[in-house]
Amino acid sequence: MTEQYTQTVEVTVSSKTKGMQWTGIVAVLLALGFLMLAIFLVWYFVFGMLALLAIGIVYIHFYNISAQEYAYDFSTVRLIVVKKDLMGKQKRILCLVYEDIIDFGIMEGLAEDEDIIACNAAHEAGVYQIVYRNADKTRRLLFAPDDYLLALLKQRIASCDNATDNELSAVNTEE
Repeated sequence: MTEQYTQTVEVTVSSKTKGMQWTGIVAVLLALGFLMLAIFLVWYFVFGMLALLAIGIVYIHFYNISAQEYAYDFSTVRLIVVKKDLMGKQKRILCLVYEDIIDFGIMEGLAEDEDIIACNAAHEAGVYQIVYRNADKTRRLLFAPDDYLLALLKQRIASCDNATDNELSAVNTEE
């Protein structure tokens, strides 16, 4: 069994996200125009300049933190999901120990707000779900593994299930 494997999945940037970037750029440029009006005409335009500048910065920020790709890092102990944004910054969004996994298979139903979506689109074919325990409730990870990672996960989860079954039968025979 492979000790370490990493798969990356690229995410397409939607036109809505690209629109946020251009809206932010236009708002910042308009803020500079309002600054010129404030200097030469009425200083009240400073408030408009500050509002447009804030809107532009917020829109550009939301564009910059949009996902560019996800990386799934498989090891013998855990699965780590990392998000890389458009600025190149990486952020770990999930560190999942295999013993916490309740169910693994093809995605069922619709994606919900509390699900972690680590793929291009949750409605595409080939999206898998991992249902796992997180504190007192269960959560889902929706991701798109390739065939090799899929085989590694199935083998590792099956070995975890066998280990817990063996531990339960050992406890039952001792009693």
